[in-house]
Amino acid sequence: MRVMIIGAGMGGLVLAHALHRADIDVTVHDRDTDAATGGYRLALDGRACAILRRHLTPEHYQALQASSMPSETNHGLTFADHRLRALSVATWDSTEEALLIGRVPLRRLLAEGLGERVRFTSAFVRHEIRADGSVVAHFADGSSEVADVLVGADGAGSRVAAALAGRATSASFGFGGLAARTPLDAATQRRLPKIVDGGAVLAIGPDGAGIFMTRHDAATRAAVDPAACHRIAPITEAPALIWSLIALDAVMPPEATRALRGPALIELALRALRGWPRDLRAIVAAADPDSAAYYPFNAADPDTELTPWPAGPVTALGDAVHAMPPTAGRAASTAIRDADHLATELIAARDGTTTIALATLRFHKTMATYAPDAVRESLVPLRWMRRLSHPLAGGVARVAMPAAAALHRVRQAA
Repeated sequence: MRVMIIGAGMGGLVLAHALHRADIDVTVHDRDTDAATGGYRLALDGRACAILRRHLTPEHYQALQASSMPSETNHGLTFADHRLRALSVATWDSTEEALLIGRVPLRRLLAEGLGERVRFTSAFVRHEIRADGSVVAHFADGSSEVADVLVGADGAGSRVAAALAGRATSASFGFGGLAARTPLDAATQRRLPKIVDGGAVLAIGPDGAGIFMTRHDAATRAAVDPAACHRIAPITEAPALIWSLIALDAVMPPEATRALRGPALIELALRALRGWPRDLRAIVAAADPDSAAYYPFNAADPDTELTPWPAGPVTALGDAVHAMPPTAGRAASTAIRDADHLATELIAARDGTTTIALATLRFHKTMATYAPDAVRESLVPLRWMRRLSHPLAGGVARVAMPAAAALHRVRQAA
């Protein structure tokens, strides 16, 4: 069996590792020039960590933990108002194994573990299924490649999934994010709001804007001592406060914001946060402008069929199928869960206990049992923000936020 994966995100790379360890011929194609592009911090849950343990060598997984902050530093998510007054706290079991790791270190380590099986600067254009059931993928450079199975792991706006569904599989939810890193130097440390000490913070204002903040310092406090990593070196990033302005499209118009770079993005964030605490605005102003990026919040419709195509040799996973905003921190863990289930089914097809079509059908049915709930959860904070953006809605926050904490506690117990 030969499997071709389009997209070197977390789901695609974990699927490639699982198939490679099962001696299945696999290649990954990605349009990026290398693995060190984009992203901030990911929080992978215990289920995702267990999957990584199964599909990576112990030395490889150790390098991931040495690139991650300890799970004990992730006490929960505090919901706050625009004055950074805590309204409610969603706590979870910080003793559960987790990865609190930068997206770039995680992606680089996963890609490096696959060597030449990952092909960057390889932009997928289209595919076709031949009479014998094999799949031909065509790329922007004019090349093509044949496989028994093609998997779209190419994120929101997936070309693979759109071709299968005959339409886009996600749409704008009317919000966007503007994220950046502020170095944790002495000046930033003095200005850090006390509320950040308890873990991540999501502060929501009454004007269609909010901000997410989390401290990331795997360089000085890693889960595993980097010196213990002899075969595979960890990758850590400079200590920083990672923040993301979350705003309605009316506050941060997508087309205009996409055209902005660096300092102009920081200025936009400061305008959106006018009236927020002075120290918080100073932290935003001190961000590394080269780290600033805008991204629209797309979401799949969790109340419709996520895979509206017949099962066959072409399928998709992760945000290509069930795109979700980052507001619940579920996207990466859910994509890794997809990869694990699809790998199990494809290995069974390789071994002759099922067919490729039946393997993808079973994968679709399994994914449908958990992915819609992850999408729904990610939309909850945005729906509050939309409601609170209306006049006279500010008082609703003190009712809505405790409900948020309850929702997250239920999710963590699941």
